[in-house]
Amino acid sequence: MPESSNSDSAPGGSVKSIVYPDAGQDIEEVLTGRRRKSLERLGDLKIFYDTPPDHQDFLERVHGAHALLVGWALPVEVMTQTPTLEVLSFTGIGAGNFIDLPAAAAQGITVCNCPGYADNTVAEHTFALLLATARHLPRLDAGLRDGHWNQSLLGTELRGKRLGLIGFGGIAQRVRQLAGTFGMSICAWTRNPDAKRARIHDVTFVPLDELVASSDIVSLHVTLTDDTQGLIDRARLEQMKPGVILINTARGELVDESALIEALASGHLKAAGLDVYCTEPLPAAHPLLTLENVVLSPHVAYHTPEANDSLYEIAVENIVRYYAGDPINVVASPDSKQ
Repeated sequence: MPESSNSDSAPGGSVKSIVYPDAGQDIEEVLTGRRRKSLERLGDLKIFYDTPPDHQDFLERVHGAHALLVGWALPVEVMTQTPTLEVLSFTGIGAGNFIDLPAAAAQGITVCNCPGYADNTVAEHTFALLLATARHLPRLDAGLRDGHWNQSLLGTELRGKRLGLIGFGGIAQRVRQLAGTFGMSICAWTRNPDAKRARIHDVTFVPLDELVASSDIVSLHVTLTDDTQGLIDRARLEQMKPGVILINTARGELVDESALIEALASGHLKAAGLDVYCTEPLPAAHPLLTLENVVLSPHVAYHTPEANDSLYEIAVENIVRYYAGDPINVVASPDSKQ
């Protein structure tokens, strides 16, 4: 059963229906106090603590809703069959991967996301994967637990190594800061390589092929789009120097996974640290699970209490600001008709 709370008044005297149709159980820890009251002042708040099992259930949950907090896929049919919808606050960054943004705009719906909420958290996880791969930590830990005192594995020192950042948004900028404290040389590829950005962040922008060919570590930080899908293909993996470490905390589909597995198995790539995959959850018989030179985590780079707290601060503010006539973090709107 959903949790509901009612409000007798809202700005302009119009009571809104606000629904979170697919909340997780941990929502109780972050959607409380001031944030909850901010939504309740707008109208009736209804929260469901699981994912809708089917299309009909989804429709029933959001029936009559004006605003949605939504964390996963929102079927187009739900938008078209819920004519009351005005605004969606997606509890994440990549709204376009879960919501048909042009369809939302065509329906007169404004869609907002939560940029920057996990920049530091994901950057730290990126570096955790880098250190774990560079120093063989999972293999050393597992060996020691099995009774093997193995001192033969040589680690990689990061000082002086060239780190190539593919993409240079908030996460990559934080990774750049962390890398600087290790004495690494940093270059980056971005679609906006202006001199002012380079100066502010003390980074060298280079063409993608140059970055791939010259870096000792390559770390991915771009959004998944039609243009970036398969960005690191077989040819670019072959361009990399022997012994490169690849880190991916962005999206699995950015990399040709079959070619990556071959490059790791052959030893052309020294190692990879991966938090994201083309198929999630990762199948039990997946070839990546057989490779010793891969450190894996189950798409949790963003998942800390601090990031969750920031996420819901932004997600709630998106709805509050929309009804205050000052929308923020808009990725689709009726005016844009994307």
